[in-house]
Amino acid sequence: MLQSNPMVLVFAIIVIVKLRQSVESAMLDVFLPVLLLMPAIYSLRIPGAPPLSCTDVVIIPLAVAAFFCRSYNWRFQRADLWVVGYAIAGFYTDFTNLDFKTAIYNVIDPGFLVGVFAYFIGKLLIEQTGNREKFAERLAVLLGAVGFVSVIEFVAKKDPFVVITHRFFANPNYGGDTFRYGFLRVKGPFLGAEEAGIVFLVGFFLALWLWFLNRSRKNVGEPRYLGLRRSTLCVGGILLGLFMTLSRGPWLGVAVGYLIARVGMVKKTRLAIIVALLLLTAGGVIVNRRVVEYSKIANQEAASGGGIALDESTSSATYRTRLYEVFEPVAEEGGLFGWSATAYQNAAVKYPEVAPFGSIDNHYLFVWVAQGKVGLTLFILIAAEGAIALVRAILRSQQTVDTCFYFCLGGMLAGLLVVLFTVYLNGQGYTLFFLCSGWIQSLPDDDWALRSAPPFAFRRVFT
Repeated sequence: MLQSNPMVLVFAIIVIVKLRQSVESAMLDVFLPVLLLMPAIYSLRIPGAPPLSCTDVVIIPLAVAAFFCRSYNWRFQRADLWVVGYAIAGFYTDFTNLDFKTAIYNVIDPGFLVGVFAYFIGKLLIEQTGNREKFAERLAVLLGAVGFVSVIEFVAKKDPFVVITHRFFANPNYGGDTFRYGFLRVKGPFLGAEEAGIVFLVGFFLALWLWFLNRSRKNVGEPRYLGLRRSTLCVGGILLGLFMTLSRGPWLGVAVGYLIARVGMVKKTRLAIIVALLLLTAGGVIVNRRVVEYSKIANQEAASGGGIALDESTSSATYRTRLYEVFEPVAEEGGLFGWSATAYQNAAVKYPEVAPFGSIDNHYLFVWVAQGKVGLTLFILIAAEGAIALVRAILRSQQTVDTCFYFCLGGMLAGLLVVLFTVYLNGQGYTLFFLCSGWIQSLPDDDWALRSAPPFAFRRVFT
């Protein structure tokens, strides 16, 4: 018997119907809107089965259809092994710490299969099908709209996405609101403000490339609204949403990533690379000094039993500074495969708690604790393969717009890796990370296809 939200099945029906038209149209017209507009707080619960969110019931049939209908686009690469291995390692961790039935149950629940499916979609349905620009445009428009609509949440302190959808769905898993500087931290349809910041970060770099692409075309054929180009509005809406999350980690990630993305947008590439390296190095030195300062403050606070009064920013920074020191022994005790891949969700088997550290706000450290050195190594390999693929794409690129695209993806990847030092990956951000990892691996390894064509093409015809 169905429990909680049978309305979730409506999206499964819609995507199956849309698949009759084409796999690509289902990705653009169903998957992206559901991923970016539907709050991730509603689940379909069937006894004996893991809870399925709106995104889950869409991504599963879409990925299966993509694998069977577009398998001829598949090129085996090392990254495929790391992605599948990451999911298998998570299953094995649960199997050894829990039991076989619970491990099977948890494969879908924490999103390991969702990550693999997102990787399939990114690898099979964007580049080879000529949907680079369409995908980026659809994602940027949706996130730009989310940014502008979220002004309501920032001002009225009510999430319009939850208010509207709650009329049709029941029993939301609502995590509550958080405040900073006296303002509500916007989260929109995402799991939290930090997760929203991660999603806006991804959208910003794709919108930035679209802005450059349309400028290189002299704005031919681009719609305008209120006198502004659509690409400009998308960038503005996404930055507005990013700002209202009041999430310092994603802000830092965007700043770091922009230095890289900008290299592909200027003519003097070498000079831009030198400037970016100098600024990143200087920023790294400053961050390292601040970490040392916060470490001293954290030690003083621990010695005084928490008697030192700290402001919110300093308290948050010192909390994250002490995480590694506190949880390194826990991670080592967990062995090669960690305590449990779903330790943060499963009360039966959980890593030893260390008061007052209720959460591990560092994805790398969290993966080390939950999945051990094996899981952490595989995750780092996935990110490293993406960086290698982007460097190769940049070196062989012959088109300015393509080079800019690769640098924007590089900025996005670098920004994400920086953000993950301040928060663990979850929700829609988790899905987008693996989707973009698959997308990066599908970048062409030769010049057989131009992925960014001008709006008009001329042929020389002899009669």
